[in-house]
Amino acid sequence: VHSSFDKELARFFWQAGDGRPKYHMVKWADICLPKDRGGLGIPASRRMNVALMLCWVWRILQGD
Repeated sequence: VHSSFDKELARFFWQAGDGRPKYHMVKWADICLPKDRGGLGIPASRRMNVALMLCWVWRILQGD
């Protein structure tokens, strides 16, 4: 699920307006880097999912 979501998001960035694919000037992994490290700050779906699940576990353990 994560890879297909990331693939669709990358396809959105890498398509020209007429639906033709554009050339990849930067690797997708570099785009997902934080802004202070030269990326665009777009979170990778797998990392975001893990972070949200850990927040959920933390809330359960804290009794919220």
